[in-house]
Amino acid sequence: MRPEFYKVLASPVLWGILILAAPLPFLLPSYYLHIVILSLVYVALASSWNIVGGMAGQISLAHSLFIGTGAMLSTALLLKLGINMWVGLLISAAISAMLAAMIAWIDYRFRLGHLSFVLITLAFAEMGGLVVEGWDFLGGASGLLLPRDTGHFLDFQFGGSHGAFWVMLLLAVVCVLVNVAILNAPLGYYLRTIRDNENAARAIGVNVLRYKVAAMVISAVLASIVGTAYVRYLTFADPYLLISPVITIEIVLFATVGGLGSAFGPALGALLLVPLGEILRGQLGGVLPGLHYFIYGIVVIAVILITPQGLLPLFERLWKRRPGAAATRPPTVAP
Repeated sequence: MRPEFYKVLASPVLWGILILAAPLPFLLPSYYLHIVILSLVYVALASSWNIVGGMAGQISLAHSLFIGTGAMLSTALLLKLGINMWVGLLISAAISAMLAAMIAWIDYRFRLGHLSFVLITLAFAEMGGLVVEGWDFLGGASGLLLPRDTGHFLDFQFGGSHGAFWVMLLLAVVCVLVNVAILNAPLGYYLRTIRDNENAARAIGVNVLRYKVAAMVISAVLASIVGTAYVRYLTFADPYLLISPVITIEIVLFATVGGLGSAFGPALGALLLVPLGEILRGQLGGVLPGLHYFIYGIVVIAVILITPQGLLPLFERLWKRRPGAAATRPPTVAP
């Protein structure tokens, strides 16, 4: 592990943000607290997808399959078999890992191109949706209603919005730090090598199958865990929300706008776009049907045109150009 990872862990900025964020449940009205929780959910999901989509360059649309497995299966195990959701979380994560490994193996075995891989993963996501909607054990098209959250932590209950906020904050931080760790570990170098030129990576001896499987499995396990926590917060396992490819498209959008392949880019995209979308819908949804979607789309298009590499590189350039930045920059040593 490179020293940069430990610098991030010891960064006063990181701990300062966490300290400032901790009391938010006591300061925000329920509506805005919900927006913050939803933003943290998408920070975690976008960061988990970034491992396979940003670092490895495998644009997967199967993320809804892993989210839905974590949400729908853990809920069904609790309601139909009485299995504790903590155990259900582990079972769902293990099944998601196996599905992810299978998808990565298919990609490697048949040498799928980028477009073919996108279509294959979309097909897996659609098949997952059909399985959920057609199987009564998983709730079918009607979904599943979880018991009321009474705050019993051992029963995977967090005590409503306040507890859910801290759980989602923890998961968001973990997913971002996993990105930081991978980027500063040998796995990150191998993934970026595969992304830039898979044939060249194979030629120099990189085990492409191993690292593709590793990226897909890590990404799927994180998404499944977040899906289980998300459905506990929602208290209703809605297949049209949790297993739909639409949720994956939103995740890809947030990661792309924030900055693909970077540790903090997907988190930045989610933190900016999720509140924007929710506030526009709340303020303009009743004024003119579709107006909030139109404005949201205009903002996204403008961001992509202005900074195709994402918002994070733009913010980094602006930070370096701030007054006094040159004075604090270390002097360049001539060779």
